[in-house]
Amino acid sequence: MLLFLSGANLSAQIGIGLRGGLNFANWSLNDAAKDEFVFDAKSANSLLFGALLEIRLSQNLAIQPEVNYIQKGTKIDETILGAVVKGRYTINYLEVPLLLKAGVGFGIGRFDVLLGPSFGYGLNGKYKITTTVSGIEDTVEEDLDFEEDEISRTDLGAQVGASLGLNLGSTTRFFVDGRYLLGFSNLDKHEHVGGEDPSVKNRGVALTAGLIFSF
Repeated sequence: MLLFLSGANLSAQIGIGLRGGLNFANWSLNDAAKDEFVFDAKSANSLLFGALLEIRLSQNLAIQPEVNYIQKGTKIDETILGAVVKGRYTINYLEVPLLLKAGVGFGIGRFDVLLGPSFGYGLNGKYKITTTVSGIEDTVEEDLDFEEDEISRTDLGAQVGASLGLNLGSTTRFFVDGRYLLGFSNLDKHEHVGGEDPSVKNRGVALTAGLIFSF
């Protein structure tokens, strides 16, 4: 980055910021994964917060690396052979997106579109499943073990979205942004013999707000 800025003869403006909000997390399952899990994945409200560095190369272009804590996973809400099954899988990630921001400034702020890759590392996780049959509940709750449960700890993906910022002064900007999170990594590491391998990939819609302080 330093070589690029020096070679391009640019004077970059630096901003640091904080953001937080919700990730409406889900899993994308292929047919083999649906047969294995015996449920359809549903969106689950999850937490997201982190810090960012905005490197503004020009009025219309910036690069924004981030470090975020984000929860991903899915929710279960099914009725199977008369049994009501409700549950949730949650994996907590430390995620590092590297985003390109392109947009325009206007009187009281600016609008940007966001696009870039992200790398997530699974810190921990758990699942909780409650089965109700004839009014009798049975709950199973366990911590996930990435090695024993054969779940991929890494999650390579991409993010695309938009951000609207409003100036609160000469050096402070409030912003809201929305992003679609697209995971490329298959979380299922089980070895399968014959047939189609199950594919479980993270998806999400993240809505956040935050502040950027420029200097």
